[in-house]
Amino acid sequence: MKPLLLYLVPNDAYFYSHRMPMARAAQMAGFDVALVTGSSTCRARIEEVGIRLIPCRIGQGGLNPLREIRALFDLIRIYRRESPALVHHITVKAILWGALAAWLCRVPRSINAFAGLGYIFTADDFRARCLRGILRPVLGFLLHRPGSITLVQNPDDRTRLSTLKISPLENIALIPGSGVDTNHFAPLPLPEKTDEIVCVFAGRMIGIKGLTILRTAFEQLQTRAPTLRLWLCGAPDLNNPGSWTAQDIQDWQAATSNVVWKRHQGDMREIWTQAHLAVQPSLGGEGIPKSLLEAAACGRGIVASDVPGCREVVEPKRNGILVPPGDVLALVEALESVARDPELLRRWSAASPSIVLEKDFSAQAVTRAARTLYEGLISGYESCGPLS
Repeated sequence: MKPLLLYLVPNDAYFYSHRMPMARAAQMAGFDVALVTGSSTCRARIEEVGIRLIPCRIGQGGLNPLREIRALFDLIRIYRRESPALVHHITVKAILWGALAAWLCRVPRSINAFAGLGYIFTADDFRARCLRGILRPVLGFLLHRPGSITLVQNPDDRTRLSTLKISPLENIALIPGSGVDTNHFAPLPLPEKTDEIVCVFAGRMIGIKGLTILRTAFEQLQTRAPTLRLWLCGAPDLNNPGSWTAQDIQDWQAATSNVVWKRHQGDMREIWTQAHLAVQPSLGGEGIPKSLLEAAACGRGIVASDVPGCREVVEPKRNGILVPPGDVLALVEALESVARDPELLRRWSAASPSIVLEKDFSAQAVTRAARTLYEGLISGYESCGPLS
């Protein structure tokens, strides 16, 4: 009988779009795989590949105390019933409640995966400091227990979690992002149209992605670089306290001549056939943005903030420009330089796919790294048995 691996991810659509290479690696490593989740929008596609869905009342955002207690009791019941050999928690909320349930149910092995450190661990306002002060000792206790591995996507996050004493450095593994399917997201020729340059922001429409900076920059670029256009490809995330509303985005589009909200939730390759440049003015908290990996694999240059995650994909002067986070003027000048010298786009386009391959950002490389991690854990489980 195969040992059971339970993933805990509040949003099954996120699991499907970002974690399927890891799930396939777990299956190849010899695990039976199931997903504990609070939603079921992608249920049929996930079950097609042999992954069972287990419903749980874990929410994607907010801190309603009654709902959170219910979610914890759901997890305790599920972990006791399923008796997993390994649990893999993804996102901070899943790590908090999942690691607590795993400790109470004596689950022998756990992986606690930070998909970037997000607002709580990167912001410096009063609310973030308070939340960090509460979470740090709790997570520090749970992530130090025997059999626990912490998983991050970039070296800066590994250093920060160790410095905050949330996880011992020797227990932190690094796998660079979700990976990108380089067979599908393959190099594309730049659009032949020369009278406009299409810049794409792809991601959730939330404040920490730098939307206010982006809006101010493109207001100035209407006159400074009128050939530049911005396509917004993404949706609000109303479970996130920093989300913009659909009305906010519609008002932004209506107030300018150079911004279009595409609301695109399908195959981003179709967008990159029509676009010239990726732009990501993130304020921090990234893992490694999948949108940037897809853009780079398709042969698109990138203008992004110099923050962990973005700086892993962008090599300045080779395939793009890094600007200080929150610096509107620097972002405007970087984008303006592209409008003045379109040759930059051609050079960046040629270099970006090579960076994806050189740094092992492909889905195939992520699958191999994840399989190695899982095989090591299943070997330890089989040889040593459950840990106390």
